[in-house]
Amino acid sequence: MIEYVVMGMVLHKPLTGYDIKKEIEAGIGSFSKSSYGNLYPALKKLTDKGFLTLTEQTQVDRLKKYYMATELGKTAFLEWLTSPLAPGSVTASLLTRIYFFGELSEDARTQELQKYELHIQQILQQLREMEKQFSMPDIDARYYFEMSTLYYGIMSIQSMIRWLGHIGEQKPLSEIINREESQ
Repeated sequence: MIEYVVMGMVLHKPLTGYDIKKEIEAGIGSFSKSSYGNLYPALKKLTDKGFLTLTEQTQVDRLKKYYMATELGKTAFLEWLTSPLAPGSVTASLLTRIYFFGELSEDARTQELQKYELHIQQILQQLREMEKQFSMPDIDARYYFEMSTLYYGIMSIQSMIRWLGHIGEQKPLSEIINREESQ
């Protein structure tokens, strides 16, 4: 996913590798990590594919390399942004994609959010089915904590569904935070 994150960061302005890493940390760093060890190979790969251009500028006796998305790169990025989510990678992939949703038209955003909500509803249904398979016998500490992760998953998915509905309607973001804190 680092390649798409990089392309999203350089859609509108040229950035150095250092700048890209700082943008990732400042924007989506809490759910999408990058290191120079995976960033620079991704930059090379994207440049080799023709998704990025590379320009070099000398600044204060130092050569800096700036990367910018090409039209081919922008097209690939938008295709990824509207492609189906991979099973099992919901949270980080979903949050990363939504971070860049300003690049999509309003209709495309609405369609993608509806697809995501359906996908998340299916995951909730799977978790509910798992819940039905387990009875609560004499609960020992190990079983209790194993089951607590299932309930955490259910609670997280329910919150994600509420959040998707909220952002789909583009309600003020502070409303969902305040509502969540008061519950």
